[in-house]
Amino acid sequence: MNRRTLLQLPLAAAGRAAGATPWMLGANTAIDGYGLLEAIQKIRELGFQAIEIHTMGDPEPRAGRFPGFQFDRIPARQRDEIKSALAGFARVTAHLPYTGLNYMASAEAVRTVEIAMEGTAFFGAKLAVLHPQPLPDSELETRWAEYLKRFRTWGDRALGLGLRLALETGYPRSVRGFVRLIREIAHEAVGATIDVGHQSRYEELTARVKPEDKAAPAGIRAYNDTTMAIVEQLGSKVFHFHVHDIDPRTWQEHKPLVHGFVDYPRLAAALRMSGYTGLWMLEIGGAAENLPSYLSDAKAKLAAI
Repeated sequence: MNRRTLLQLPLAAAGRAAGATPWMLGANTAIDGYGLLEAIQKIRELGFQAIEIHTMGDPEPRAGRFPGFQFDRIPARQRDEIKSALAGFARVTAHLPYTGLNYMASAEAVRTVEIAMEGTAFFGAKLAVLHPQPLPDSELETRWAEYLKRFRTWGDRALGLGLRLALETGYPRSVRGFVRLIREIAHEAVGATIDVGHQSRYEELTARVKPEDKAAPAGIRAYNDTTMAIVEQLGSKVFHFHVHDIDPRTWQEHKPLVHGFVDYPRLAAALRMSGYTGLWMLEIGGAAENLPSYLSDAKAKLAAI
C-alpha cells in the first residue's frame, strides 16, 4: 500500500458494507509531560473507547516523560482516582514494566512485574503487555526451558487475576523464534502483542532487504510480509496490536499515520478472516502539543479501514 492508498482510504466503503469489525481502536497514555489523569481525559475527549495505561513511571506530570504508576507506591486515594477516571472506557489494557528489568535473574524484577499485574487487574484491565526479555545469543537455547517456565508461571498468575498476558514482538529476533516462543509456552492465558514496528531486525526481513532498499516498494512490502507471517502463523494466539506508522527511510517506528508504510487494509482483511476480537492500540510518539492531532487523524483513518 502506498501513501495515497492510506490517505484516500478507498476500502472504507467496502469495509462499511461488510459490517463493523469485531475489534476496537484505542490509544495509550504515553503523552510526554502529561499527568496520568490528564492523559486519560485527553484520550476520552478524542473519542477512543479503549485505553492502555503504563504500570511504570509517575502519575504526576514530568517534563520529557510520559505518565504511569507503580501500584505499590501510590496511596489508596490515588488508586481510586485513577480507577474512576478509567470508568466508561469499554476496554482497558496495561503495559507492564520493561526498562532495566532482568526478570530472568532477579527476584526483585520478578516481583516488580507481578505487582504491576496486580495493578493491571485492580484498574479493570483484562490484558497486560509484556516484552520478552532478551537473552545473550549463547544462552537462549540452554535457558529455553527456564524461559518458557517463567511465562507459564505468569500465565497462571494472569488467569488468577482475570487477565491475559500478551508478549510483544521484538524478541526473539525472527518470525520463527517468536512464533516458536508463543507456541511452546502453550498456555491459554499467554499470547502475542504484534507491534507493527518491531520487526525491523528480524532475520527473515534483514535477509531480504538491503539497508539502501528500505524505502523501496519491495522493501516496504517485505516488512509488511514479515508482520503478516506472524499474524498468519499464530492465528488465535494473537491477542493484541500496537499500531502506528513507520518512516520508510529509516524504519523508525511510532510515527503518525502520514507515510502509508504499514499496510493496514491488508492487515484488516487478514484479521477479519481469522476472527480477531482484540484491540488496535495506537502508540504514536511526538511532542505533546502534536499528539492530539496525530491521534485524531490516526483514529479517523483506521476507523474507516
